[in-house]
Parts: sequence; structure tokens; C-alpha cells
Amino acid sequence: MKAKVVALVFSIAAAGSLWAAEGKPRIAVLEFGHKALNAEWTRAGEAAQDMFITELVKSGKFTVVDRERLDALMREKNLSLAGEIDPRTAVQAGKLLGVEYILFGNITEFGSETAGAQVGWGIGVDVKRKKFVAALDARLVNTTTGEIVWADKARKEESGVKVFVMGSGGGVDDKRMFDKVLLPCVEELAKKLVATELATSATVVGRVSGKIARIDGAKIFINLGSEHGLKEGDTFDVYKTGAVIKDPDSGEVLGAEEEKIGTIRVVAVKGAKYSECVAVSGGGFEVGNVVK
Repeated sequence: MKAKVVALVFSIAAAGSLWAAEGKPRIAVLEFGHKALNAEWTRAGEAAQDMFITELVKSGKFTVVDRERLDALMREKNLSLAGEIDPRTAVQAGKLLGVEYILFGNITEFGSETAGAQVGWGIGVDVKRKKFVAALDARLVNTTTGEIVWADKARKEESGVKVFVMGSGGGVDDKRMFDKVLLPCVEELAKKLVATELATSATVVGRVSGKIARIDGAKIFINLGSEHGLKEGDTFDVYKTGAVIKDPDSGEVLGAEEEKIGTIRVVAVKGAKYSECVAVSGGGFEVGNVVK
């Protein structure tokens, strides 16, 4: 009993941060695959992943899974995802990782071309111009439906000069130049993604709550519908409520003990104030259980 009350107090204390994330799509960014035949930097896919995570977090529009946390979850769930993923895999991964969207893609170009000339009178001067190129193909998949809801590509190139005098010299730093072409690609794609309006259950879950109104075999009806913004595919956690917690001085109701007993998914929005759902996990649902 004490543990449940402590959990409730913690939930109330953390409410500010939870509501701050209200309505944000939950997204995981996978390491980008490598389809570039002229690949020169083997960690480019990982670098693109990190850059995307940074840009999406900076936008403030998404709740993004940290890469280290994502890696830990994937190891825990025995998942190995990178580059292209099929819709079925995306749906399974979304459920296991607790995200609504997965961003993935491939590096289709990544490398350099060198052109040069020998000049000088008796003294060897070698002038080389390098052109650095990066191109990305990115896609976003809805983990509820398996549908690719956004896709785009970007390509950038940059040139630099390197001069060698009698075999020594200086000039462009290859790795820095790769950053200069890779980062702009990511920034361009991230900007386009942020500007895209995404349908997400996160705009519903956490902003509205209701109750189970009726159970008919495998059919579960809740008292939320179209006027609450529900749509097919939205998911809700189901809670069994316990003892009411009151302020000892004012008698004000502070909340109630809640125990999560499962998850349900909307399969049909039947009207303004009710929808049909099916169980995704858990069980023992009863009329009156809270859904949110």
C-alpha cells in the first residue's frame, strides 16, 4: 500500500514534466544504412543518426528516444534495426520500443573526388581540389499502421583545395569537410519533417481520459469518440482505480491509487462520445476502468 501511495505522490510531483510533453509524437531514430558505393567514412550512418536526434530535439516538436537508451532497449528486446525496415518490423519495433514513429533511411552518396595539377619550375607543387558529396534518403513510418507517412531526400557538396610543396603541405581536413556536407543534409530533412503535420495518438493519449462503458466479449467500448479527437489506431492504457487520496486538512480529493492492468486500441470510432476497442495487452478489464 505504501509503495502505491509513494508512486501516486511521485506521479503528481512529475505531472508538470509529463504534461509538458503532451501532444508530442514519440519517435525513435535508427542508425542510417550505407548504400554509398564510394563510402569513405564507415561511421557516417551513426553520425547521421546523432545529427537527426539533435535536430529533432531542438525543434521541440517530438519526444525523441536518446540513442544510448534506444541501443539499450534494442539489446534488451534482442532487436537489430538499421537502414531499410519493412512495415511489419516497424509495427513490432514500435510496440516494443514504445514509440509511434520510427525514422530510418540510407546514405546514398558519401565520398570525395580529387582533381589536381603539377606546377612549378624545378620545385614540385601539387595543387589538388577535392569535392565532397553527401546524399541522404530518409523515411518516417507510423508504427501503428506500418505506413510510410513521410519521405524525402537531400544532397550537398563542398569543394576544398589542398596544396603540396615537395611532398608536404596542408589544406582541407577530410573529416571536417564530410561534416560540412552531411550536417546540411540532415538539417534540411529535419526542417521538412518538423514542418509536416503528423497524425499521432500522442495528441489524444495524455490529453483526454475516459472510462470503459461496456464490454461485449472481445469488444470494449469507451466513452470517448470523435468529439475528443479519437481515430482508429489510437491506444490507451487501462487503469483499475483504488482508494481515494484526500488532503487531511481540507478534505480535497487529491487523486486515487491506480494500477495499470493493460492496453487497448481503438478499432472504430462509433460516434461523438463512444468508440469500439480491442485489447492489446493485459486483461481483467471491467466497466468503469479508467482509460488514458
